[in-house]
Amino acid sequence: MILGLISDTHGRVPAEVFKYLKGVDRIIHAGDIGDEQVITELKTLAPVIAVYGNVDGFPLVSHLDRIRFFTLEKTRFCLTHIIGTPKAFSYELFRINREVDVVIFGHTHIAEKTEHNGILYVNPGSASHPKHGKQKSVAIMDVTEGQLDIRFIYY
Repeated sequence: MILGLISDTHGRVPAEVFKYLKGVDRIIHAGDIGDEQVITELKTLAPVIAVYGNVDGFPLVSHLDRIRFFTLEKTRFCLTHIIGTPKAFSYELFRINREVDVVIFGHTHIAEKTEHNGILYVNPGSASHPKHGKQKSVAIMDVTEGQLDIRFIYY
């Protein structure tokens, strides 16, 4: 299963996103969506799993969660917008008794992947508002029965 990871669109989906996420099986949006229209546009590519971020308001917060757990291809995911640090978030997962393989998050507008306590943390960066001189970015994650391959796309 091929996942398109996106975050921090802040109300707009750049044209490049449609090119890079074409053909994915699901789109995972890690918050700061900015406008309901963003979800509508992304759904033309694939089904969307999303959470709201700190800049999102009504109506997004009325039907999206702040944190969402789901399983695809036997891989357990946690999707949220803000994690603080992987170490701090791993304590939160322990506190709420949730085991996951991958945490997808946003907020920093910087693409990154790191591992902590056996959990892979992935931030696709910002699709429309990069920070600190970085490029806009999305990520492609290939999930096949527990095997993960992640590729960042910068534009």
